[in-house]
Formats: sequence, structure tokens, C-alpha cells
Amino acid sequence: MTTPRRSARARGSVAALAAVGAAVAVGLALTGCTAVESPAPASSASPHPSAPSPSSTPAAPVVVDGLGLAVLQNRPDYATRVLQLSVTNETTTPITVVGARFESPQFAAPADYTKTTSVEVPAGLTRQLPVPLPAAVCPLPAGATPSVTITVTDASGARREVTGEPADPFGVLPRIAGEDCVDEAVAAVATLRLDDDLEVTGSGGDSVAHLRLHVEPTGGTGTLDLDEVRFTILLQPVQGTTWPLDATVSGGDPPREFVLDAVPARCDPHAIAEDKRGTVLPVVVGVAGGPSGTVSVSPSAALRLALYDFIAAHCGFATAP
Repeated sequence: MTTPRRSARARGSVAALAAVGAAVAVGLALTGCTAVESPAPASSASPHPSAPSPSSTPAAPVVVDGLGLAVLQNRPDYATRVLQLSVTNETTTPITVVGARFESPQFAAPADYTKTTSVEVPAGLTRQLPVPLPAAVCPLPAGATPSVTITVTDASGARREVTGEPADPFGVLPRIAGEDCVDEAVAAVATLRLDDDLEVTGSGGDSVAHLRLHVEPTGGTGTLDLDEVRFTILLQPVQGTTWPLDATVSGGDPPREFVLDAVPARCDPHAIAEDKRGTVLPVVVGVAGGPSGTVSVSPSAALRLALYDFIAAHCGFATAP
């Protein structure tokens, strides 16, 4: 008989994972290497969006009146719907950014850089300004051209505005449009969520986590095809390369539940210490008469801790009491 095991050891396991991450960081510092989470657009190596920061490898920008303009998205930005406005000072003197705005018919409203502190950009360097994205407009309007407006001052205090269409070297905006409109179409038919509780059977390297994916129809008239759930950088199926769902759900159907038997995809410290999206499950779906694609189903904070607890115990980073 299997017994559900709650995340009683979560804090200890997270601490163990943090210790592993610290060891990795020290090693990387000594070797001069950069930790990489997983194959991803080059923008994923950019700094965290919590603050403007210089970029060692700025994207090829569109230069307008001495400013290089581009849009990027870092891996931590995905779930929080944050866009980075990349500003490169192409002049020979420092400037200070005192305001920034992103606009596109792709979104229902402009997105402003909301921090109250100004940002200095030395000559030849780049700063990234995080802006929260508003609600999407679906379907994507034809000819949706984005623009970025940067307000700067120079050493003399002279103020000017620079507006231009930014470069999008990694195709961030089309990707976001596709994701937003799939999410909107799916949400009209059903809500997809993961159970907060995690059942784990077995122990140590033989342990298996059983995630429960809930599909809760909204009562509408649409139909949703559930294809499969794909593996992540941290989690993979016990058998096969995906979790097949092979189900069709209509808006008026009763709720459905799918159990996903999972084991760690890898136990190397780099993957765990640098993880940003390893507990977010990509579900491949299609809406009848509408878009198809992948929706990201994020765990609650409690489930995320339970999954780290499971991975730590399975991989030997924590010992069960």
C-alpha cells in the first residue's frame, strides 16, 4: 500500500539544495565559467529583472538618435510576464534614463518602467529596464508594430525623448503573442492546475513522485484537446519521454484528473542550483476552432517546495529522517 508523504522535510531539503548551489557558485567563480540552466535563447543569460544591469553581450539593437533599442526576456521573466527594454548608449558620453515606455497593439495598454530611481548608462554600455506586460490582445492585430520611448538626460541636464521600433533578436514578441492567445483560448474552456499536495512512493533513488493535474471545465461551449505533458529540466516521466494525456474536454464536462508519475530528469548540481522553470509543466493543447500550442502550468509554493524535497531526497542531497 502506498502512503502519501507531505513535504515535512521541505525546508531542510531546500537548504541542502542551496548548499549545493553555493558550492557550484564557488567552483564557477574559481574556473571563470558561467552556470547555464538549459539550452535557451541567449537572453536567458541576462541579469535578473529585479534591477537594471549592464549586459556583457548586448543584443544587436536598432540605433535611434544615439540609443540602441531592443527587447529581451530573461528566463525568470516568463512566469511574471516581464519584458526587458534593452538600452545601449551608443554615444561617447554618459546618459541617464529617467523614463521608459513600451507600446504595441499586441497589448491592451502601454507598459511603463515603474522604478522611481534614474538609471545611468555609461558610454558604450547597456542597461535593461524591466516593464510588466499588460493584458494581451487576441488574435494578434495585423501589422502590430511595437515602439519604445526612452527619456534621457545628459551631463548638462538637457532632457530628450527617443522613440523607435526596437530590435527583437530572439523573437520574444511573437512568442509571447502565441503563448498569450493559447492561454486565453484554453482558459475559456477549462482551468489547468496542479494539486498542492505531492504523493511520493518508494525511498531514495527508487522514489517516484505522483503529480496530479486537474482539468476543471468552465461551463462554456468550447472543446479542448489535451495532447501530452512534456518533461522539464528537473522532472521526467518514469516511462517514455512525455506524459500522454490523449483526452478531449468540453466546457460542460465534469472535472478530470491526471496522475503524472515523475522522477528527477537529472541530479547534477548545475541543473538544480540554476533552476528557474524546472517545476513548471508544459502541457500541449489545442482548442477546437482556435489556436494550439503549449500552456505552462505552474506549481503552488507548497508544491514547489515538495518537489525540491523529493528531488533532494531522490538525488541524495538530503537524507530522510
